[in-house]
Amino acid sequence: MRKVPGEIVEPTTVRYDWWWATGGALDMVPTTGGSSGGWGEWFVTTVLNDTGNDLYLNEFGWPCCGPPTGVYGWVVWVNVGGIVPPGGASSADYYGSYAPVDPAPDTFPPVTYTYIGVTAENIVIPPSAYMCFGYDNTGNGGQILFNGTQTWAWYSGYWDPDESWDRTALLQVKASFTSTPVEDTSWGHIKGLYR
Repeated sequence: MRKVPGEIVEPTTVRYDWWWATGGALDMVPTTGGSSGGWGEWFVTTVLNDTGNDLYLNEFGWPCCGPPTGVYGWVVWVNVGGIVPPGGASSADYYGSYAPVDPAPDTFPPVTYTYIGVTAENIVIPPSAYMCFGYDNTGNGGQILFNGTQTWAWYSGYWDPDESWDRTALLQVKASFTSTPVEDTSWGHIKGLYR
């Protein structure tokens, strides 16, 4: 689904109890971007689970473009102990490949969000634990001017803070408080099950 300025779109039907986004809102439209070769190959951020509940991750989303990723397309580290990202992408606790919705290698800024459902992975973030998550930027990744939220890009073999360049990469996550995914349903659907 394409997200353009001024358009209000609910891109997925994933139900969730909690969400977090580096831009401060879900599906924020990027104002700039960074290429895989000129900015960084992976974009990541860290977040503290301060809900008091286990978080069962449901979905990631980010504005990006480019060809399909390798095996470390999306990455997650659980209980990382603080805000600074751990080792490189191949050290992630959970990972998988994905194909950006926008396959063009050079859309700038990339405004199309790619959503990755991870409910089946059963990724649990315990209360008071930091997680780090992000993605392989195979073309361009969406960014905004630095808003106080820390993000990093893997560049020349280390995590380079985007704040140093007055940028924040746009990444978001949705989660539930229970391990059973909450399905989007209606009364008509429920009645149909009992006919």
